[in-house]
Amino acid sequence: MKVFEVNGRFWSALNTDLGRAFLKTLFARGIAAVGSLLLGVTLGRFYGADGVGVFALAQSILFGAGILTRFGMDNALMRYAGRDHDSVQGFYYFIWAARYAVAGALIVACLLLLLRTTIAGFFSSPSLDSLLLYVTFAVPPFTANYLLAGYFKGVRCPASACFLESGYISLVAAFLLIAYGFFFGVAEIHQAGAALSLATWLVFFQGCLVLFFQQKRYAGLNRDVLNNKPDDPRGFFSTSRAFFVMSLAEFMQNVLVVFVAAFFLNSHDLGLFKAAERSALLIGFVLMLIAAVFPPRFSTLYHHNEHGRLIRLARQSSLLGAALSLPMLLICLFFPGAVLSLFGSGFSDAAPYLRILALAQAVNVSTAAVGFLLNMTGHEILMRNIALISTGIGVLAFVISIPAMGALGAALSLSLVLVLQNIVALFFVRQRLGFWLYPAWSFYPISKRVTER
Repeated sequence: MKVFEVNGRFWSALNTDLGRAFLKTLFARGIAAVGSLLLGVTLGRFYGADGVGVFALAQSILFGAGILTRFGMDNALMRYAGRDHDSVQGFYYFIWAARYAVAGALIVACLLLLLRTTIAGFFSSPSLDSLLLYVTFAVPPFTANYLLAGYFKGVRCPASACFLESGYISLVAAFLLIAYGFFFGVAEIHQAGAALSLATWLVFFQGCLVLFFQQKRYAGLNRDVLNNKPDDPRGFFSTSRAFFVMSLAEFMQNVLVVFVAAFFLNSHDLGLFKAAERSALLIGFVLMLIAAVFPPRFSTLYHHNEHGRLIRLARQSSLLGAALSLPMLLICLFFPGAVLSLFGSGFSDAAPYLRILALAQAVNVSTAAVGFLLNMTGHEILMRNIALISTGIGVLAFVISIPAMGALGAALSLSLVLVLQNIVALFFVRQRLGFWLYPAWSFYPISKRVTER
């Protein structure tokens, strides 16, 4: 009887708005995760570990430009649009943010275009020059895509947001490269940059089309949208500034660590490290799923003082993350060679890196809700400080460990960053919001009982 009761509750939960949003986003995030891996596999098959390494460096430059130019406004859009997702105010915030972010992206793109030869010389990578020639043209649409994604998350369209971010862009780029190889033979490495740039623009136009149809219901209110202003632009800018400082941790994790690794490692070893990282991201895709569905709901529940529902939803998100990440974790731990063989011959040496990164990603996913809880409940400055300090320690570990241990040191240092940040945030959620993410993790009562004995 109990089995049928649990089964009924499960299907009832899936039939709610949250359940339907979760299923759609699961599908979209799954495609995005496969896309990121497929691009890595395509690069590995076409160009080997050296090609994976130099492309990862060019892609990191694009990611870094996107983080800097959107100035945290994508996360601020998710929060402000999520407060009242049926209001036209969210769209006003989007237009207001897009003006500033795209202008900054154009400036950064011009600078990268002028300095690409100098950047390639700094990393002793001649191939990087030709790659950057194409990648710089992707900076403006890449920035706009993430602003659109932040807005769609806020208005409860997380699946649409998933089809605007880097995983889906990677999928489109991989298909373009495969199609070129099928019709014309294997492309040169710089044409991989052209595929990435073209894919970014195609995804941008797709996002604009989705936005157009989504905004048709506000047609009467949006006739003069360019002259309408958000109701709290100062608050929005202050929030985006806090998110931007916090995103510097993301910059260090996804960009600066690659720069440090590229400086100390050759392209081959960097390619092995990135192949392991891309494979471990199949576990991390669950984190992307949680990020797309749950944070706007955390913001809404906190805004309406529904603390009990907030606690339940946070715990559900973490248990869900742990359950979904387990199968891929076991595959990465016990069959790393089979996973890495997808990239082609010569990648099996990255098996130890994959095991380490898979464990770190599993811990990261299982405690993912803590960061979103702090960000969406007015504690974004605290989370920013945690992220910056944790990532600063990780970058220092990169600088120390890579010269001594090579790519293994890079894997250990990245794992340190992934685990340390969420473990520290876990305790601050208990301190600031008054509950443990996992109910059994009541360390204080346990320690109290031990001392009483």
